[in-house]
Amino acid sequence: MGADETVNPMVVTGAIVAATKITDKQTYLKFVRWYKPTTIGHLLSLIDKEGKVITKGYCDTADVSQDIPVFTLFDNIYIDDMDSGTLYLYRR
Repeated sequence: MGADETVNPMVVTGAIVAATKITDKQTYLKFVRWYKPTTIGHLLSLIDKEGKVITKGYCDTADVSQDIPVFTLFDNIYIDDMDSGTLYLYRR
């Protein structure tokens, strides 16, 4: 389930509970927007191909989006966990 790499931002929707590859290309992420996670306690976790954490998110208020600055180059991006919401990955 990769994201469409021809658009910026790349968009991922739906719950993901196991490591799912978003892109297999080297990608410079500026920031991610976790748009409206629905339930307090829901989690977001992005990792690279080595399993290193890119960023994590925790929903502490339902239906409130989170903007997370990243500004780093990564080899391959995976969503390790996204319980709800939509993820926007803004690239350089």
